[in-house]
Amino acid sequence: MTTDISKYLDRTAFLQESAQAMYAQTLGLVDGAPRAEWPGIVQSKCKETIFDGAGDKGPSLLLGTINALESYRDAHDGQLPSSELMSSMHSQLRSQLAPQDDNKLGKILDSAGAPLSTSEGVELRDHRVALIVPTALMMVTNDMVTTIPGNYDKSELFALTRHANSDFGDMKKGDVIDETFNKQYGTMDQRRLVGTGDGTKKQFTLSSTTDLGKKMPFKPNMVMVYVDRELVGSDDGKGGIFGRYVNGDGDTVVLTGTVAYEDGGITTDFSTGVASGLDVHFGFDINIESDPSLIPGIEHRMESWTLRPHESALGCSSTIQAQFSMGREFGMNLGQMNLSASRNVLASERDRNRLMAMYFFAKGETEWSRGIPSGLNYREHYQSLNVKFQEISQKLMLATRKSGMVGMVCGGKAAALLRSLGHPFVKTVPGYRHIAQPHLVGTAFGYVFKEDPYMDDPWGVFCYAKGASHGDAGFVAGDAITMINFPHSIQADLKHKNTLYDLAYRDLHPKNGRSWFTWLRIVD
Repeated sequence: MTTDISKYLDRTAFLQESAQAMYAQTLGLVDGAPRAEWPGIVQSKCKETIFDGAGDKGPSLLLGTINALESYRDAHDGQLPSSELMSSMHSQLRSQLAPQDDNKLGKILDSAGAPLSTSEGVELRDHRVALIVPTALMMVTNDMVTTIPGNYDKSELFALTRHANSDFGDMKKGDVIDETFNKQYGTMDQRRLVGTGDGTKKQFTLSSTTDLGKKMPFKPNMVMVYVDRELVGSDDGKGGIFGRYVNGDGDTVVLTGTVAYEDGGITTDFSTGVASGLDVHFGFDINIESDPSLIPGIEHRMESWTLRPHESALGCSSTIQAQFSMGREFGMNLGQMNLSASRNVLASERDRNRLMAMYFFAKGETEWSRGIPSGLNYREHYQSLNVKFQEISQKLMLATRKSGMVGMVCGGKAAALLRSLGHPFVKTVPGYRHIAQPHLVGTAFGYVFKEDPYMDDPWGVFCYAKGASHGDAGFVAGDAITMINFPHSIQADLKHKNTLYDLAYRDLHPKNGRSWFTWLRIVD
């Protein structure tokens, strides 16, 4: 634990700046213009963007990226990808299109496959660039994870917490101030329980030195006395307290007292003992003008963890004879087919690996019976799922202290049940098609609704939370080296071989990562 938060601030600033650069150099160029004008705008503006590094192919790569971002925005109610994801995509594009930078990662990428000094190298590079944004935006796990800028050797993850730096109000020095904070701290108007009536007790006192932990001067005309939470007396600004009220027996009770403003002391005397069980509170305002050193403050503390990336590799090969045969008889490039198939497997596997890890780490489960009780029709009963999701959201909010439920990933049968509810409870994305891979369906009861057709439990519903700040998620992901192809020279076996390789972060968040995920099991 450290109070040095400069690294955290640098990270958040970098994410915002690179996300803004990604938008400005892509979708921001054409926002508001008719689609028919986009090609012309892209052609004229490409040299002002990072895509200028692709030469003649720059405009077409830029337009493809813009279309992918616009399709994402259409499918997500006008929302752009998160700043974390926009920043990650910008970093990947930059690593491919600006490999001449004097950094090790640029040199690693520049050495992948054929060198950029050859037409084959340029073609491979442009092919990788064209896939970066569409592949990233197709992944269903993007809104479930914290995306970190991925260095090729290691990366640092941060968590920032706020703490009280003094004893004040209801807080003690060092107490955590987070989203669940619900105490008196920064407010100068304070209240304190000073006793409970027993039918005979007439005097109640408060000393700031004894009861509040330090001498605290009080402001004149701001001292109040409450009995059973009813205001019954106040000070006159000159050190006296006066008041009266009618007790439960119908008798008038008179109270008098004194205030030592500079010392922070209050004494009250009631003409009749306060009735048994009634609480007595004093209200007062701390006079920080008299003693500015009392102003409470907040101390930021930062935790950090070092993560290291994981490798993925997949080889593909075909004989030279087979490639010639496919090309001669069918006009097909077998080598390119092998490469595309391997790329698609790795891209799909990356998403599913994240999902399988999060399924593995999910903590706890809740059950809901799909059996329809007597007297209800199926829609009425299935709508009770909303109540169950609300309960799960509350559970996640208390566990994470950051966020309630944001979305769900459903097994095949659970997804079919939800889709059957239809509008207005379930809304599918425009042009939705039921496909045989994890995908976004739309929203269900206002939560993001996804389907994983291959979930082990077809009736399972994986529920997840994600906060608004960087690091507020249960899983950490990021690309260190985006997917690249290493072609191998043809040996005596006359086989053309390629190896696809990437380096990525995919880990449970080191700080309470499991608290962000839980299961709903739909039972018979």
